[in-house]
Amino acid sequence: MRQPSLFLFCMKKEEKAYIRSMNWKEKLKWKLLIILIALIGILIVWCAGKAGERKAVTEKEILRAYAQKENEWASADTEPLKQTELQQKTEITDEVLEEPSIRVVLMTNDYESYYHSEISLEFYGNYEMNGAVQQKFSSGDKITLKTGCQELANGSLMLLPENAECRITITSLKRGQGAPSYKGNLEIYEDDNGMHVVNELPLEDYICGVVPSEMPASYPKEALKAQAVCARTYACVQLKGKKLEQLHGQVDDSVSYQVYQNTEESAASNEAVLETKGEILLKDGKPIQAYYFSTSHGKTSTDEVWETSSPSPYLKSVDCTYDSKEPWYQWEVLVSEENILKNVQDLFPEVNQIENVEIMEKGEGEAVLHLKIETDQGEKSFYSEYDIRSVLAPVGGEIIRQDGSSVKGGKLLPSAYFTMEKQTDNAGTLIGYQIKGGGYGHGVGMSQNGAKGMADVGKTYQEILSYFYNEVEMGKVQDIVKKENP
Repeated sequence: MRQPSLFLFCMKKEEKAYIRSMNWKEKLKWKLLIILIALIGILIVWCAGKAGERKAVTEKEILRAYAQKENEWASADTEPLKQTELQQKTEITDEVLEEPSIRVVLMTNDYESYYHSEISLEFYGNYEMNGAVQQKFSSGDKITLKTGCQELANGSLMLLPENAECRITITSLKRGQGAPSYKGNLEIYEDDNGMHVVNELPLEDYICGVVPSEMPASYPKEALKAQAVCARTYACVQLKGKKLEQLHGQVDDSVSYQVYQNTEESAASNEAVLETKGEILLKDGKPIQAYYFSTSHGKTSTDEVWETSSPSPYLKSVDCTYDSKEPWYQWEVLVSEENILKNVQDLFPEVNQIENVEIMEKGEGEAVLHLKIETDQGEKSFYSEYDIRSVLAPVGGEIIRQDGSSVKGGKLLPSAYFTMEKQTDNAGTLIGYQIKGGGYGHGVGMSQNGAKGMADVGKTYQEILSYFYNEVEMGKVQDIVKKENP
């Protein structure tokens, strides 16, 4: 046991003698080397921290976006088309030089991550793979790719279809329709985090995959056409964005942008896309942020619900009773003190007790804009629609809708349009708040069920859009793309 210690002691003496014998140049060289090693270590730690930060921010942004783009279509009963019928209905005249393409990052199951550990594919039509391995595939062929596989030795590969009707099914993915199928090119990249998948396809084909995922294809055609224009306008704005540039994409397929290929395409929704081909909403010659949501409470809101510094002039508050027969038009729920405390503790772990909750301010469309919660650690204020709905989330509670049906509460209150009444026990102890509210979603822009109601009474899609968006005009996406890429 003593020999190693003696050895180390001797080594230390030798090291000290060596250091004393060095001239100033050698000492400077070693000092610089030590500083360089320390800087490299700091850089590695910083990069790791940033990677974790990006992951946390991504997860938070997805949930926040869910508050802006959510929808519930449990009552929809849409029969998907057979492949041959679908091809007949989706024939769109090619305008290769005019129609832009869009790059969609495909997330994992339950939209948990951008990175896949394994990707299984089945081909419908002929494809060519370009990458470290060159290979051709025919209908019925299958392949599974894993991290570190030979096909990704160059860091990426591309799967190119023989024609516009070819599709690839990603059998390792599960969506509402089952395993989703994709038109266009499929690109797979690999980095230190795993593999990520990008689907590049013409914009109109993308909108065909968005519309039935955002609105039931059983809805009236004019409502579907309004939805198609909104979805195309939203996508047009995202074409200029760079949020997903590091992932080689412009949007993803989740509620963070627009839900894509969660529900199979149908003849009705594809006809709505075809009959509005290229049409987008403009304000002063620029595409608008065409927000939409599920159901109103009798009014819509401006974007003040997101604490915008200057509300968009085309987003106005309008009366809306066209969706007044929908279950989510009115609802109520008891949110327990225990739930509120847990929700507050997610943001402020030091809080141990909730003493009072009070609505301090409502906005133009009657959305709650300022919620104050008194705790044992002082007052906590919440201002954005997302934060307010999060802190009052009735997780596991029973939400009673206006038709008498009940739904289990989740991580968000159905909307920020509500009143509340304090509930106490016989001893005067707070047990929770009875919340009476209306609507489902953020309430900004077009109510999708409102659009359905307007279409039911004979309104056209142009009338629907001009009702929900203030002084907008119809334009063509091709013209906008030409202006930006002369």
